[in-house]
Order: sequence, then structure tokens, then C-alpha cells
Amino acid sequence: MYKRKLKVKRIFISLSLLLIVVLIGIILYLYFNVEKTSAYNMNIKKIIDSTKDEVVSLNKVRIYGTHLNINGTLENKKVFLDNIDDAKLIFKNINSNKDIEIDIEYDVNNKGNLTFYTSDKINTGINLDSLNTGNYIILLKLLEKNYNENKDDTNYYKIINEDNQKEFTYYTMTKNNKNNKIVINNYKNEIEKKSYKYMKIDIESTKLPDDVYDIVIDPGHGGSDGGAVVSNYKEKDITLDYGLLLKDKIEELGFKVKLTRDGSNEDDIGVHSMYDVGGRALIPNDVKAKYAFSIHLNSAEYNINNGGVEIYVPNNTDITLAKTLARNIVNEANTTYSPSMTYKIEDGIYLRTFTYSEISKAKEEANKNGYEPYNITTDTTYYFFIRETGGLSTNAYVDGRNTSYGKNKYYNSAMGVESYLVELGFMVSNKDLNNILNNKDGYVKGFTKTLDEYFNNVKEKY
Repeated sequence: MYKRKLKVKRIFISLSLLLIVVLIGIILYLYFNVEKTSAYNMNIKKIIDSTKDEVVSLNKVRIYGTHLNINGTLENKKVFLDNIDDAKLIFKNINSNKDIEIDIEYDVNNKGNLTFYTSDKINTGINLDSLNTGNYIILLKLLEKNYNENKDDTNYYKIINEDNQKEFTYYTMTKNNKNNKIVINNYKNEIEKKSYKYMKIDIESTKLPDDVYDIVIDPGHGGSDGGAVVSNYKEKDITLDYGLLLKDKIEELGFKVKLTRDGSNEDDIGVHSMYDVGGRALIPNDVKAKYAFSIHLNSAEYNINNGGVEIYVPNNTDITLAKTLARNIVNEANTTYSPSMTYKIEDGIYLRTFTYSEISKAKEEANKNGYEPYNITTDTTYYFFIRETGGLSTNAYVDGRNTSYGKNKYYNSAMGVESYLVELGFMVSNKDLNNILNNKDGYVKGFTKTLDEYFNNVKEKY
């Protein structure tokens, strides 16, 4: 009996000591966490208090592919262009002096308001994949001439996002099995009984969520839609073969790849509208991909001897990626650039937008079916897969008013996927078709070489 009581007493003492240790640990954690939070908030206060009274309003914030673009205006301050020596965006590090400086283009209007933008192309600007981890407040930095003191003053202005979409969550492309999570948002913070408003970007290392991908491959057509047909060959079958092979080879580079269809249910594309759940126009945004490639084979009303590669690009983009892909496919697959001149902007690179005739027909269809015509112009990208996956950046417009096409729930999204339509060659060219059927490794190597060059060799820019 005595031994049992002694044993119980020892267990009680051990549990009590363990409880005390746990409580001390919790107290220490809370203490240092409060201290850390307090220091963090004081750093924010110090940064905001150092800015001028005037505020920069952001009227456009877009993420397209891997790039962030910002357009803003500094108002309520009479600015003279001759008084500005330099202007930059600053990502002011809250916890250290490791700030990020970003070049911008700027001008001053006749009212003295300074306007700026990060790029005139939708797929260049601030490369989010090149930003270092950290917590930053976004500021406008102006180096302004001070004639009274005969020197230059560096002044900072806080930024508030006035655009409709005020929060963005972005995951970087996978590199060495690593990713960053980037959150951009407006914040309102109460520090020492004073309200502080600012725009912040938080970047942290993270594991890519299961439902987030880097790249989407869209094997063109599918289900009841066979695409182009020559002899016993259907475009949908060939593009599926390429899609499956591309997925495997691109994943070997370390990227996470999603297919819009994989052949497991060949009716999957046929029974869905492109804008329904599981539709190919929605999948790239559903999985938060950065890039998407729709694989197709060209056709024509008559047989041709020599075909070649055509890559269709979004409007108002830098075409470096497309040019690299076209060149590598030509070299690795021993093929040629398409001889077609229609919509051509460079060898192998094509841009198709709506024509006046097509716009007129679209308006006639809208009037006939009783809905307001879409806002389509001759700058609107024609191919839906390129246009509708890009959201606001590519002027996506399918908002459901035409009920025969459903609704693209991402049509007004400020985050978009950089998408391309790739015609590997012409099915009506025996030379092309034989090469496409028997030289899959060459075409696929053109893709993988491009992606490896373009993404895995990206250097830190900031």
C-alpha cells in the first residue's frame, strides 16, 4: 500500500512539474510574441509616419502569369515634371533595411497629378517569382528638387488600392521543389490609438497546396468534338497523346502540371460547356496556374506540301516566351515555321483579334437573341482559351448574357493565366503529319527546353 501511494505521489509530482514547464513555455511564447508584434507594429508606424500627407491611389492592379502590374496616381499635390529627378516603387521591408526598388514609367498631367505604371505590356512588369521573402509596405518614392535649399529631397508616399479587387493570393512557380506564397492586400491597423492605412505585400516560403498548379496543358478538342480529321487520324487523339507526354516531361523539370482532359473519361469535354464546372476555359484559373498551353493541329481546305508551327499570343504582350517556344520546336522537331501570312506578326508568331465583320455579326446575334452586345473591339483577342483565361488583362467578356455559352466566372478577375494556343503543324500536310506522329520526342523537347530556359534559369532581379 505504501509503495502504491509513493508511486502515485511521484506521478502527481511529475505531472505537476510537466504542467509548470508547459505553462512557463506558453507564458514565454506569449510574452515574446507580444514583444515581436509590438516591435512589428512600431516599425509599421515608423514607416508610415515618414511618408508625406498626400496618398497614391492605385486605379489598376493586375497579376497576369507571373507578373504584377500597377497603375496609380499621386493626387492633391501639385507636381511639376521638371522637379522630379527620379521615381520608383519601393517595397519597404518592415523588419529590415532590405528594401526592393522597382523602376516605373511616370508622367504629370496638366492638373499636376503624377501618374505611373510598371509596364505597358500585360505580361511584364514586376516579376513576382523574383521577389525575396519578407513583409513589405508598398510606397511611391520621389526624388524631388528642393530649390529653396538647393538640394534634392527623397520623399515617400503611401499607397491605397482603389481597384475593385483588393486582395490577391499568388503562388510562385515551383523551383527546386520550393514555392513562395504572396499575399497583396490593403490593411488598416490601430497603433497607439492612431489609425494607419497602407498597402502591404507578404511573401513567405510554403508548400504548394494540392489544388494549385504551375502549368495547364489543354489537349485541344475532345469528346464528340474530334477537331480536324485526315484519313483515320483525329486531332483530338493526337493532341491527347501530346498532352499526356508533355505532362510527364514537364513534371520531370520540377513543375506541377494539370491537364484539362486526360482520356480517363473521353466524354468529359464533350458533355460540359467550356464555361461549366470542369470546363477547359475555367480549369487554368481554378487551379491558380500561371501559364497554359492549348495544343492543336492546323487544318486547311486543301492539301499543302509544307506546313509548320503557329503560336497564337494574347494582345499587348511581350512575345519572348512565344518566340523561344516556336524557335525551339522548329529546331528540336526538325520542322519549319508556318508559311501562313494571315495574322502573322513574326516567324511562327500570330495574333488574331476580332475583325470589324466579326464584331458586326456578334452585335447582330446579340440583337437577334435579346441581350446586350459584348464590348468587343478590334483589340480583343479572338481565341477564347487565350482571352477568357486572362481575365481583365485580356479583356475576357463572357459574363453569361449570352446563355448559349454559359458564364466565365473569372471574366472580371484581376488575376489571369498567361495562355497560348500552339498549332504544332498542318494535318493536311503529309510532311507535317508524319513528323507530328513519328517525332513526338522532338516536339516535346522543344517545349521542355523552352520552359527550362524561361523559368528555371530566372535570376533574382530585385
